[in-house]
Amino acid sequence: MGDYTATHYAATRSDDRRWPRAAGRIEVETCVIGGGLAGVATALELAERGRSVCLVESHRIGWGASGRNGGFASRGYPVGILDLAARYGRDRALALWQLSGAALAKVGERAGRLGPDIIQGRGALRCRMAEHPDTLPGLVETLNRDYDAGLVMLPQAELRDMLVSDRYADGYLNPSTLQLQPLNLARAMAGEAARLGARLHENSAVVELDLGGAGRRIRTDAADIHARHVVLAGGAYMGLLHPRLGLATVPVATFVMTTPPMADRLSQVIRTTAAVSDTRVATDYYRRLPDGRLLWGGRASACEPGPERLAALLRRDVAGIYPQLGDIEIETAWGGVMPYARHRMPIIGPLGPGVWAAACFGGLGLTSTTLAGDLIAAAIADGDDRHHHFAPFAPVFAGGSLGRIAFQAIYWRHQLEDRISRFRHEAAA
Repeated sequence: MGDYTATHYAATRSDDRRWPRAAGRIEVETCVIGGGLAGVATALELAERGRSVCLVESHRIGWGASGRNGGFASRGYPVGILDLAARYGRDRALALWQLSGAALAKVGERAGRLGPDIIQGRGALRCRMAEHPDTLPGLVETLNRDYDAGLVMLPQAELRDMLVSDRYADGYLNPSTLQLQPLNLARAMAGEAARLGARLHENSAVVELDLGGAGRRIRTDAADIHARHVVLAGGAYMGLLHPRLGLATVPVATFVMTTPPMADRLSQVIRTTAAVSDTRVATDYYRRLPDGRLLWGGRASACEPGPERLAALLRRDVAGIYPQLGDIEIETAWGGVMPYARHRMPIIGPLGPGVWAAACFGGLGLTSTTLAGDLIAAAIADGDDRHHHFAPFAPVFAGGSLGRIAFQAIYWRHQLEDRISRFRHEAAA
């Protein structure tokens, strides 16, 4: 319960509107559990269609990963589109790609319409580490030819003009990526849903679900909600409220920090307004904020270190790419818990009669959450069945919170592989 965690996004949110705690008996067509981006997108889509909907959030709107992430909204999924095509066929991969593209366009339209302080920039660079195989040109050519991705290949000399670091070989620019203030986006979408008639309730943790019978019953500590449909959109914070979904969700902590304004110093090293990430599994991601701050994110862990330890780790990561910035001051550092499935794809669709999942958006979730809201609301209101494209990505047992142990081992393995690759590359140079 309570207010937002101390983050740069919370400190710069555009308003502090609050919604009342759920109380008494509530009858509604759809109850959405979770006030992150997936939940508010679903509530907004239903309200736009004139349907009866309420949303319950245990903390504040956008309190979790939805209001703490790096702010990159891109087309695609954590599993690459070529990998999806290899596993499930090009037709399904193309359909998923097109759904993601439409969702990204909707994110951009909403962000531009709902507030002047949501979109903070456009474009993102994806950089190949110097020690990694030279595969980007072929990847970019394939994505542009087969999926009209619109990527722009950048050779090393051109990339070095943008990023003064010897850690990168080459890269590509994705012009369609949006850089967002994600908490402002979540709050603006919630406000629009409320304006259109949705009932929003903060500080309203669900304590019991009854999903049997003709209707669904959702109990908070002060409300008894009766609904025809329930949408489970609580992310990594759902626990075992719905055991099947909870045991398929692995909560993983990731970390972000911001510096004080330092535009002059950044412009000597990061000479682009594009966001940046790299080709490692244990990737860094960062961007210059409009007020001259550096936002830097990365790492993943089964646990969250304290703010001082976290700041030290992220400062070390910055210095590993830009030794020129090794002594920077860190103003705010925070963690957030993202939900992952074993298959690394979002879980979107029915779990049973009148029960819907909008879950596991770790990685590129700023776009996929909007997609989930569209697909689920269209199914409830219009009988639309586009959610069937996500049928292969049903909940698969991953151990719930215990799955963090396996994740941590896999992550450490990737970090070790990255270090070995870098050592060999430097030894051969």
